[in-house]
Amino acid sequence: MPLYFIFFLAMLGASVLLFVGALLRAAFARGKPPPRLLGAAAADIVQALGLALLWINFGVGWLLYFNVYQIHVDMGAIGNEAFQAFTRGYTRRLPIVVLPFGAACLAWALSLWGEPGRYSRRALWAITALCLLSIASTPWAAGAQGDMQEQGFTQAAYEQLQAAHLVRSLAISAAAVWALVKGWRRAGS
Repeated sequence: MPLYFIFFLAMLGASVLLFVGALLRAAFARGKPPPRLLGAAAADIVQALGLALLWINFGVGWLLYFNVYQIHVDMGAIGNEAFQAFTRGYTRRLPIVVLPFGAACLAWALSLWGEPGRYSRRALWAITALCLLSIASTPWAAGAQGDMQEQGFTQAAYEQLQAAHLVRSLAISAAAVWALVKGWRRAGS
């Protein structure tokens, strides 16, 4: 397994653990303010980075959905050799897709443990929950990619990939819009 992919999985794992930890903390410490691992200045930086990464993922997600994954169909029609060559090329360029995704999820999960900054607590929870929803779709998409790499193009694997990626793209899009609107309103108030 490539080093970048181990790093990606570590970011996703840390995001889930930070979210679950914050959720448990909120459930068992009602009325008490949560511990702040990030001060106001650090929280502002992490949230700004999270916002930028969400919008990067917004663009990449829809580009993959409407363009790149459509090429799977075209390459599959040409033949398995062409399809496998495309898939190998796609996989070699995967760090530019997965690392910003993992970093965005980690930034928003980490934001739950910092000062609210530009965002209300409710907005931080909603944005992070949408990031976690996008993480939940990842194994389904990865399974479809793996099936196509091992067995060649199948319509069933392609539909699974598209459905999983649609969930991810919609969740990231909602998080990006929410983060932009809530951050903009807070700055203006």
